[in-house]
Amino acid sequence: MNTSGYNRTSVAFHWIAAILVVTLFLTHEGERGSLAYAFHVSVGFIGGVFLVWRVVRRMVRGMADKPAQSPVLNLASQIVIWGFLVNMVVVTVTGVLVIWSLAQPIDIFGLFSFPSPLSASRSMHELMEEVHEVSGQLFVPLVVLHVLGALKHAFIDRDAIMDRMVHPASDGR
Repeated sequence: MNTSGYNRTSVAFHWIAAILVVTLFLTHEGERGSLAYAFHVSVGFIGGVFLVWRVVRRMVRGMADKPAQSPVLNLASQIVIWGFLVNMVVVTVTGVLVIWSLAQPIDIFGLFSFPSPLSASRSMHELMEEVHEVSGQLFVPLVVLHVLGALKHAFIDRDAIMDRMVHPASDGR
C-alpha cells in the first residue's frame, strides 16, 4: 500500500463527507416539521451512517504520511484531522439521540422510519441537543484550519500534500 497518498475511494469519501458536513450545517436551524428539518434529519441519518463508516475505514486504513514540516504543524494537522473524525461520530450519535430521547421515530423522507428504542427523557434530550449543537459548531473552526492548512501546502510550501485529495494514488490508503 502506498502510504504517501489516498486511493479513489478515500478521496471520494473525503469530498462526500465535506459536502455532507456543509449541507447539514446549513440546514441545522430548521423548525420541527419544516422541509429544512426533514431534510436535515433524513440526510443526517443516512449521511451519519456513511460518516461513521468513513471514520472506521480511516482508522483501519490509516493516514497518509505526514508532510515534511515542523512537528508543531504536524501535531496541529493531526488534531484537526482527529477533531473532524471524532466530531463526525459525536454529531451523528447525538443527532440520533436528540430524536430518540423524545421516544420519537427517525423519519427518513416519509418513506420509512426507525422507531426509538428509548423512552422519553427530557434531561437526556436537552443534553443531546446541547452536545449536538456544540459539536456541529465545532466544524466551523475545523474547516477553517483545514482549508488554511491546504492553502499553506498549495501556495507556500508548494508540495504535493493538497494533491492527495485531488489526484488519487491507485494503491493509496
